[in-house]
Amino acid sequence: MKPDSVQRGRKGNTVGSGWCMIKSNDEAYILGLWCADGYHRTSSVGLSNINPELIRRFSEFLRSQYPPHRLRLRIYIPDGAVVDDGLLGSIAKTKCCKVRKARRTAYHIYVNSRPLLRSFIKARNERLQMKRDFILPYIAGRFDGDGSVNSNLKKDFRIVYRNYEDAESDSRLLRRIHPYRISIYRYKKARTYCVYVSQKDAPKLAKELLPYSANLQAMTTSPRRD
Repeated sequence: MKPDSVQRGRKGNTVGSGWCMIKSNDEAYILGLWCADGYHRTSSVGLSNINPELIRRFSEFLRSQYPPHRLRLRIYIPDGAVVDDGLLGSIAKTKCCKVRKARRTAYHIYVNSRPLLRSFIKARNERLQMKRDFILPYIAGRFDGDGSVNSNLKKDFRIVYRNYEDAESDSRLLRRIHPYRISIYRYKKARTYCVYVSQKDAPKLAKELLPYSANLQAMTTSPRRD
């Protein structure tokens, strides 16, 4: 499927003043992860993913904001699939559901909190005001949620977005760190936009994101020998 190149130049729009949420690298990462794979309804906010490590990171953030009994975890288990033992029992209110058609176990962690949901939405809408120090952790979260790169971390670096405005805004954030050569493509059939980092810049960006990204750390960790 061949993508259509998208013209750059549209400017993001920031609303309001002040930064309501981001005060640490961990919070910046969580915001990026939520922007990529976040879940929200009228009064609840959380994360859905098949990667137990990402669910664990998000649950640690929720624990830092609320007592354990406020957290909810749903696990969707296909026939014959394995559930991560570290998550089972770690959250008191856990519900397991059998799913026939799914191929992999999926996890859904959330908390009912309108104030937290408002904070997430405000932080997402105002992220162009983000301090420079928090940009890389934020992008690492987006990458872990919706990104990919070649196994050698040297090419095919991309992050998928649901709309052009988000893709353009994050491209602008990245260029505050370094003049990365970035292209944005539209995939008509998938109804998504993809930020591609040039092959020459991909290794540098991957190295910059490595301290924050769970997925990149997993890719660079050698198998343990027992």
